[in-house]
Amino acid sequence: MKRTTLCILAVFLCAASTQPDRRWEIAFTSPDKALSRNAVTPERMLVRVIRGCVSTFCGAFYDLSSMNVCKELVAAANRGVDVRLVTDDDNFSGDCVTMLLEAGIPVVHDEGAGLMHNKFAVIDGETVFTGSYNTTDNGETRNNNNALVFHSREMAEIYLAEFDEMFSEGIFGNRRESGPFAGLNKRYHVEVDGIDINVYFAPEDNVEKIIYNRISKAGKSVYFMYFSFTSDQIGELLIDMHSKGLKVAGVIESRGSGSEHSEYTKLKIEGVHVKKDVNRHVMHHKVIIIDGHTVITGSYNLSGNASMKNDENLLVINSGEIARIYMEEFNRIYPGGKKWE
Repeated sequence: MKRTTLCILAVFLCAASTQPDRRWEIAFTSPDKALSRNAVTPERMLVRVIRGCVSTFCGAFYDLSSMNVCKELVAAANRGVDVRLVTDDDNFSGDCVTMLLEAGIPVVHDEGAGLMHNKFAVIDGETVFTGSYNTTDNGETRNNNNALVFHSREMAEIYLAEFDEMFSEGIFGNRRESGPFAGLNKRYHVEVDGIDINVYFAPEDNVEKIIYNRISKAGKSVYFMYFSFTSDQIGELLIDMHSKGLKVAGVIESRGSGSEHSEYTKLKIEGVHVKKDVNRHVMHHKVIIIDGHTVITGSYNLSGNASMKNDENLLVINSGEIARIYMEEFNRIYPGGKKWE
């Protein structure tokens, strides 16, 4: 298998800066804003890696409805790429899925109670694409989203094992692993350009506990952006961190923030600097930034369904540079113009 040696660009706020030695890339959407032809967005980044694919493309996408993406997948299959896909049962329909199936591309869908909520792909066994971005028009043009690409064979192997569990074995929302020795042989850690990254999947890896433990070790600050935040445990932890004098601030999607399950009202009452987003569409991020050095991101919302039912993926990235890029996004969407650091 030919190893990818292409240099890539680090991107924030949809603007590129030349960094020829990097093996990672980040992109954000900019809803309702005009973009230049060269601006890098999640969809454009995904389309580019599909066009560069030479042997295999394994994608697990909650929603497959972007014609731009689906046309590129069909083109890849037509030039001999082995394209395999997984999607959620609720979205196993529509023009894009029909086009994929008619092109002979296998699309497996879950049939369980939870969602196949992932948004990741493994390209040529060398590259991983992941983040909060659904492959939809709204996900690209209207909603706040982030996406990442890592060129790492080790990371690709971890994600490919999860993909094969769904595609080949039909296992979704895996809770089979239990007991004191569960997961001992499972690989979680990789290093990319000297950056320590841990990869986790819900529900089997007890992701809520992992996030809780990471936040509890914060020494200065915790910032968050979430589409859905209903975890009482993490909500109470953030209140505790705020009461101890740490900088704690967040943005929560306005839809659903007033429900009895949302942590928004409780956080607000306890003095945490939390605000509803002002995007008239959807603020779809799932991000935590800790101490200006650690970024937690992926498909995982802070909710019971994400923790116990859905198939989800999560990255814990230890990098001051990547944290800075995500803080730029946080400050861009935090209502009222206040800049946090």
